[in-house]
Amino acid sequence: MSVKDQINRYARQERVGYVGAEGQKRLGESHACIVGVGALGCVSADLLVRAGVGTVTIIDRDLVEMSNLHRQPLFCEADAVAKKPKAMAAKDRLNAVNSEVAVHAHIADFSSGNALELIGCNGKPDVLIDGTDNFETRFLINDCSVKLGVAYVYGGAISTQGSAAVFTPGGGGEGGPCLRCIQPSPPRAGTQPTCESAGVLAPVSSIIASYQAAEAMKILFGHDERVMGSMLSFDLWEGTRSRIELSSAKDPECACCGLGRFEFLEAGRGEPQALCGQNAVQVSGGGEMIDLRRLGGALEGVEGFGGFEVKEYMIRGMVEHGGERFELTCFADGRAIVDGTVDLGVARAIYSRYIGS
Repeated sequence: MSVKDQINRYARQERVGYVGAEGQKRLGESHACIVGVGALGCVSADLLVRAGVGTVTIIDRDLVEMSNLHRQPLFCEADAVAKKPKAMAAKDRLNAVNSEVAVHAHIADFSSGNALELIGCNGKPDVLIDGTDNFETRFLINDCSVKLGVAYVYGGAISTQGSAAVFTPGGGGEGGPCLRCIQPSPPRAGTQPTCESAGVLAPVSSIIASYQAAEAMKILFGHDERVMGSMLSFDLWEGTRSRIELSSAKDPECACCGLGRFEFLEAGRGEPQALCGQNAVQVSGGGEMIDLRRLGGALEGVEGFGGFEVKEYMIRGMVEHGGERFELTCFADGRAIVDGTVDLGVARAIYSRYIGS
């Protein structure tokens, strides 16, 4: 691509007063890490790549499903039919959007055992963006944010409601509040609506993700002073909105940013879990990398396992258990998704039988 083409690509953005050529140059030298490429992550990644962020790292564990398409614009029907990993489908689309941006995709379950490694494997990012759908992962991102001293752009969308905020904490009590200053612990399981129980209106997630991208760009342009110092919440259906100021929310006794305890980073590997909005269960495995081609060779001819495909990043096939058929997808990090059940015991048994305990 010629220099003239590069200039033309960002010309309208550079004309914004606080951007200019210098701001665009800073953006091109920056690195954003997005955890989760669902409704929020798709939109924020798309906006940042089109804006010319130099490096974008995306982390996601899931496969594309038809039910994703109404709100996750990086994916198409072909991705859903192929059950392509979201991280790879997103990378392919983003590369087509802007080949000048280095997009790194990681098909992985973001967990206490690998969070810091995944975030830093392409160099320390300048901002962490929340594209997740659960509080456990958000608190883990918050731990990483405080430990690394990297700003955390929070976002959430459910039904017709959305919220967004930016946390710029530092270790040892420095900086602003972190997520745990305003919410010391995650809500108890079963007390909050999920995308499965309450659904989500696509414009809600798009608006929140646009807020996230804008706040991230302020940071990457070098205008931290322009970052909103409040938590924005709105109900798109009711037409209501509110803000909670964060300037006085800093808690010196906060377990994370005040006392330096990273409880979510230090937690053990999680138990099998049903995936939101899917008739499927994820089994974490032992956390060790596995040779997929070797596993494929071992499974070839095994009774009850058939029609499998082996790719660089996954192996997938149909399995039998208790007289029923399930789809098993295993990834290089030892993680697997058992499609066709929400029974954790069944999923664990299938994993043990075909992959190992």
